[in-house]
Amino acid sequence: MSKLFYDHLIVINEVHDTLLALKMSDEDHFQTLEVIDETVHHHVLDIILTHLPKEHHESFLERITKAPHDKTILKFLNEKSKVAIEDEITKAIKSLKAELLELIKQHSN
Repeated sequence: MSKLFYDHLIVINEVHDTLLALKMSDEDHFQTLEVIDETVHHHVLDIILTHLPKEHHESFLERITKAPHDKTILKFLNEKSKVAIEDEITKAIKSLKAELLELIKQHSN
């Protein structure tokens, strides 16, 4: 996956390590990582669009389309939203990580 403006907020190494322990084929492993990356991305976008006033959605979407790696996107989000957006993203991903680890645990037995 390409670099994204919120990458530094996403810490899911434990999920990756847990997947490695399953000794999946390379293809299955990479497909699973791709699904996890997409899931994380959708969760992040959901958090942002939930907390960002609707009048700023189009501008936000234009920014991430043009330069998804641009760190100034977080500045824009912090200025336009009524919550600490980085905290909301971190909290949501922590919860998602716990869900993912539980799913992996269930399917590894």
